[in-house]
Amino acid sequence: MSSEEFQTISEKLTKEPPLGELGGKLAGLSLPKQVLVLALWPFLQNLMGVGVGFADMMIAGRMDKGESGEAIMDMIGASMYLMWLLMILQGAMGTGAMALVSRSTGARDMKSANLALGQSLLLGIGTGFISGVLIWLIVPHMGQFFGLSDLAQKYLTNYMRMGCLLAPFSGVLFVASSCLRAYGDTMKPFWSMFLVNLVNIGASLYFVYELGWGLKGLAAGTVIGWGSGAVLILWFLRPNSKIRQQAGGDVPLELRAGNLRYDIPMLRRIWNVSWPSMIEIMGMWSVHAVGVYFIGRMGAGMMGAHAMVIRLESVSFMPGFAVGMAASTLTGQYLGAKNPEMAKKAVRLCWLFAIVAMGGTGLLVSIFNTEFLALFGDPSSEQFQIAAPVIRVVGLMQAVNATMMVMKMSMRGAGDTRTVTVYSFISMGLIRVGLLWALMKWFDLSLLGIWLVMMVDVVVQCIIFVKLHLKGDWLKREV
Repeated sequence: MSSEEFQTISEKLTKEPPLGELGGKLAGLSLPKQVLVLALWPFLQNLMGVGVGFADMMIAGRMDKGESGEAIMDMIGASMYLMWLLMILQGAMGTGAMALVSRSTGARDMKSANLALGQSLLLGIGTGFISGVLIWLIVPHMGQFFGLSDLAQKYLTNYMRMGCLLAPFSGVLFVASSCLRAYGDTMKPFWSMFLVNLVNIGASLYFVYELGWGLKGLAAGTVIGWGSGAVLILWFLRPNSKIRQQAGGDVPLELRAGNLRYDIPMLRRIWNVSWPSMIEIMGMWSVHAVGVYFIGRMGAGMMGAHAMVIRLESVSFMPGFAVGMAASTLTGQYLGAKNPEMAKKAVRLCWLFAIVAMGGTGLLVSIFNTEFLALFGDPSSEQFQIAAPVIRVVGLMQAVNATMMVMKMSMRGAGDTRTVTVYSFISMGLIRVGLLWALMKWFDLSLLGIWLVMMVDVVVQCIIFVKLHLKGDWLKREV
């Protein structure tokens, strides 16, 4: 063997991690450190994401009092579900992109990873545009479904007709963030969402209080915030020679013009992973909409109380979702590296972390529910009094919610989105639709009663997905 051949082989061995180990930003780290690296910045990003909703609700809760104030809070409750519907399609594209990029990164095939990035961004922008048009058309007709007063319906139309303009920006941000996290870079999505939050709060306060735009100003601030975040994350993904040098000559995750030309085979691969997730999330939205329909029939003000519970429950979701994202990324990368045993160990460690973090945060929300409610306005009002006992119960259930979340997200990271969709549908359909409908028909359920039914669904799904995890078929999924 010549000295040149020996040097070539030595360089290759030192450059590439052994088979079964991760490369890139996770190379050489222990499993707990990998989870920490992947979860820390998403946790802070989720904090920023939840902050957008909190900021809007805090500003809206102080706009007016009496009937108008109650109508504004009901409008906020309805708008949360419409915003969720707005982002379903691009969120599903992000799931498919994450599975493809994490597998390719784990296999050290950055050409495929960058192609998946470009193609998924096309899908994110396209689906964002479709969602925005859909919401624009249906929002004037949603008041009756949500049980809103005429005043609340007027507020909802004004708010959402402006807010739906953010859809293409959220498509970019969802997909690009998913791809970066799958690559192992969780810091850039955080800074992008930080900018969203910063611009949203500043612009909303200026439009609402300085220009007197009211709810349109609140929505306009949100649109500008998401647009700013989309621009920043695209800037992060630009081809950069310095980043390439820092990667030791390896090709980093970057967005090149050539990867934005339609590539049918890659689009098909992304779509094959994405569409079951899209069906699942659409089903989740539809099932939740059934509950919202029943809540809307309970009278004015109830939708606002329900919105407060959701906002406070989202506080406990922040650490749990961050750890779930780490589980999803590590699952995809370890399976791409042909190491299913480490994929399984990573999920179980994330499971433990999520139970501790999400369960502990839920306990704090449950104990200090009144103090948290005070963030949204006067906690002595009827809406707040209805929400308080619900928050106390829901907070105590977050450890179970954490288990369900990590199990499902890890299976999505493996690309097994169809199994997640099927079992989620079965549980939600039987409990959140069938059981809830029967109980609403025969009993006079309160808001707390409706939430208890939803918690039963969480427990059932928790049991189902733990059993599926232990069975291990998700480790064999091809994408």
